[in-house]
Amino acid sequence: MKTILVTGGCGFIGSHLTLFLRKKKFNVIVVDNLIIGKKKLFKGNKFFKVNITDKKKLERIFKENKIFAIFHLAGLSKLTESFKKKKLYKKNNIQGTKNIIELTKKYKIKYLIFSSSASVYGKQKRFPITENSSLNPISYYGKTKLVSEKLIEQECSKKVFKSICLRYFNVIGSNFKNKIGEIHHPPIHLIPIMIRNIMFNKPIEIRSNFKTKDKSGIRDYIDVNDMAKAHYLCLKKIVKIKKNFLALNLGSKKYFSVKEIFKIVSYKINIKKINVIFSKKLRGEPDKLLASGSLANKILGWKPKVKIENSIKNMILWEKYKLKNKRKFIN
Repeated sequence: MKTILVTGGCGFIGSHLTLFLRKKKFNVIVVDNLIIGKKKLFKGNKFFKVNITDKKKLERIFKENKIFAIFHLAGLSKLTESFKKKKLYKKNNIQGTKNIIELTKKYKIKYLIFSSSASVYGKQKRFPITENSSLNPISYYGKTKLVSEKLIEQECSKKVFKSICLRYFNVIGSNFKNKIGEIHHPPIHLIPIMIRNIMFNKPIEIRSNFKTKDKSGIRDYIDVNDMAKAHYLCLKKIVKIKKNFLALNLGSKKYFSVKEIFKIVSYKINIKKINVIFSKKLRGEPDKLLASGSLANKILGWKPKVKIENSIKNMILWEKYKLKNKRKFIN
């Protein structure tokens, strides 16, 4: 049984990935500092509460386990917060990644799959965005992801190890059956905030000064369960891929504006009267983020299957479950 290390494995995407890998009979070691992630979402074989910025503690895990491959998902990811806390984001996202790279080299691990972001693209004029689109991040978070990609690519050019950097677009959904989903308290992302506010009869804020047809931001949404499968396929294909470094977009090719998302959420919850407040977009928010997933389809044989209506349905179930079990998720 091969051993896989997942950093950030108690987070939203990490917990779904860990569960998927376990089902595929891998031995999964999870590293998470639990600042964002929750132990309740742990689905691996072994757990270590370690911050990736603590290289000494991290190295013990590498030294004591024969690791076949690494999925590096740990890091901070709030766009607006990244401008205010640059030192913290630099330490966690860049120095943390440097530590992973150095230990990957030292312990001769052949494969590193990195959690990057569509934020590395920033503002674009042509859509959909391909892997050849210009890299021009407009948030500090996006800059940390791009720097991390470049650090990994530099080592791959030396043929030290092989890597795939996955550029996530907007990840949504949950695996309600296995009781895992997004765990920010209070919620920080669009759809969980909408669901909570509608459930509590609170106003919905929609930022509406984007340069789009209905004035709200347009995004490419992808279900977290489809994401987990894409990561697994990377693990299968990376051995055979000739290139030592590869960046892939993970998106659905189906685009929705915030106002369209609002209509779906309110319909699923079956509430007609909702107070909507219109505001201005935040710093670092592009008008559109629309992915081309053609390369991922070609190389991985991967296509997202979960419809956005089903993703939102599962998110509503998950939010209701969290409300009934508050104590499990607040601390």
